[in-house]
Amino acid sequence: MQISRLYSNLPNVFLPIAFNYGANSDRLNVVLAEVRKPKSKELDSHNLGKTTLLHLIDFLLLKGMSKEHFLAKHSERFDKFVFFIEIALSSGEFATIRRSVKEPNIIAMVKLPESSSDLTESPDDAWDHTELSLEEAVTLLDAWLDLRILKPYDYRKAITYFLRSQDDWSDELQLKKFQAGRDLYWKPFVAHLFGFNERAIQAKYELDDKIQGLRQKQNEQQAEVQFKEDDLPQLLAQISVLTQQVDELEGELDAFKFDAEERKIVRNLVETVEQDIATFNQQIYDIRYDIRQIDNSLNHKDKFDLDDVSEIFAESKLHFPDQLKRRYEDLVEFKSKVTKERNSALRSRRKALAEQLAKVETSKSELDSRREVQLRILRNTDTFDKFKGLQKELTKQRAQLVYMDEQRKKLESVAEIARQAREAERDRGRIVDEIKTMLVKNTPIYDKFKKVFNDYCQRVLNHEGLFYFQMNSNNNLEYVITLGLAGQAGKASSQGDGTSYKKMVCALFDLALLKVYEGTPFFHFVFHDGMLEALDDRKKLAFLELVREQVAGKKLQYIMTVIASDLPRNSAKKVVSFPSDEIVLRLHDDGPEGRLFRMGEF
Repeated sequence: MQISRLYSNLPNVFLPIAFNYGANSDRLNVVLAEVRKPKSKELDSHNLGKTTLLHLIDFLLLKGMSKEHFLAKHSERFDKFVFFIEIALSSGEFATIRRSVKEPNIIAMVKLPESSSDLTESPDDAWDHTELSLEEAVTLLDAWLDLRILKPYDYRKAITYFLRSQDDWSDELQLKKFQAGRDLYWKPFVAHLFGFNERAIQAKYELDDKIQGLRQKQNEQQAEVQFKEDDLPQLLAQISVLTQQVDELEGELDAFKFDAEERKIVRNLVETVEQDIATFNQQIYDIRYDIRQIDNSLNHKDKFDLDDVSEIFAESKLHFPDQLKRRYEDLVEFKSKVTKERNSALRSRRKALAEQLAKVETSKSELDSRREVQLRILRNTDTFDKFKGLQKELTKQRAQLVYMDEQRKKLESVAEIARQAREAERDRGRIVDEIKTMLVKNTPIYDKFKKVFNDYCQRVLNHEGLFYFQMNSNNNLEYVITLGLAGQAGKASSQGDGTSYKKMVCALFDLALLKVYEGTPFFHFVFHDGMLEALDDRKKLAFLELVREQVAGKKLQYIMTVIASDLPRNSAKKVVSFPSDEIVLRLHDDGPEGRLFRMGEF
């Protein structure tokens, strides 16, 4: 895939651009911005349309148009424009895309056996498709490009790597469009580019999301349940016992027999209620005692006064050495610090005890009420009163049974969610092991890229180019791209973190990736915006030499924007310019005719 032509229906405002491609792709495609009025303080070479051209190409290659896109922000200027781009396909055919600013989501496309100079006047029946939606157009162009290396991804996923704007020089792989999204949206694709199984990487992120969702749901449902997951067997046993008690009490009430129930009440009072009340009374006593001790400790104040000690020494006519005084001061300071920490711990402990006391007192109060009701039943000699009392007890037990059964259902749901989360965690563990095993086995693409990238870095930057994948502390895939220290194999240098070196490393990364894929149906072009800015002349010359060597095979189309003042100078301090057949677009600051769009600034 290479770009052959770019034009519009308004050629007097936007001049057609013919790129060097195919048999002529051994020549560079330079967009050169010149300063013709250096003395004018109101003009500069940074507002002529170099970067705008890149965004226009991306628009024609079917990027969605947001409100921030220059065509949308200035729609009043561009709504009459219809743009066309012609692409040379790997099959030898040519695809042309027609897209208007006014209706950017109604797209026309045609595929022809040969290049066509101009289709602006072609009627709709000359096009293969005239009313494609954006999604349909992307799908069709993806099929025409046939970049099978990218499958299951489409060409839009990777194209920004080869349309590098000024905003994309900060990271080799995490482009600006990826920075706002999650790693799930781009790291599996990066792994795929280097021949790894992206499904394992994607599955890891999906399992992370699944586990997080399950744990959140588990916590939400757990908040509605009095019991914990491990309490389920005990709860089931309690429900079984309570169910039996309710059934027996119902039977006795139906038969108007109370002896068995009275014996049960007595047994419950002696073996359970009274014993629990005694236990709660002991706990209340112990907690109140502990709180009183804490209060006494907190109210205790240190009475040590260094001035009093000094006065005693003075009255005794004894010398109080400064060194000893300092030791006392250190001791006092240390004791004060320890006291503050201890008091803080005591206050926290007192708060916890007060909360525990409130709970125990509430539980004891409930048992007292229960004991009172049961004793009233036992002491009552009136049969009907006993019947009514036992009916009330039956109602309470039924209500308790309903409550416990609802708790059981919720707790079973919590347990099931927890089981699913544990199963997902086991699956994630297996996936992590699979990824780790995968990363230690170099794929042919990965192995070849590392060699090419290292070679390019050494030739242009005189440093090793280090690139590898690893797992981070969260067991997620991450990559390391850096420069090695000269003469110290394998040791990273900090030079790759600098702005100018980072830009160069990004550019070399792109070239190396394109070199690795040059013999396959892949992108065979790259657009570097402002590549030579702020670079040392020696690095510029070395980089351009490398680019020319790579395009010499006519398998790469290289497009770049450059300001004339950034052109490199040779050892004789003479500007090294580009031949005229490599300058596909010349911009300048001498009026609207020098801009990409021959109109006023926007």
